[in-house]
Amino acid sequence: MDKTFVEEMRKRVEKELQEKELAVVQHWKEEIEKTLKKPSESLAALQLEVKNITLRMENRLKVLKKTGF
Repeated sequence: MDKTFVEEMRKRVEKELQEKELAVVQHWKEEIEKTLKKPSESLAALQLEVKNITLRMENRLKVLKKTGF
């Protein structure tokens, strides 16, 4: 293979990975910000919201691992 082609493909893959990582981090940041903006009745309610976010993240990780990502 041509070195130029390999380098171009490497850069393209790195850029795509960075874009996907940015989208994922942005998504979870928005989810946490929504939780912070909600008026919490108590510390327990806030803890429950955070627990729900972590459960969603765990479920997503399981799906990704199961599908081979």
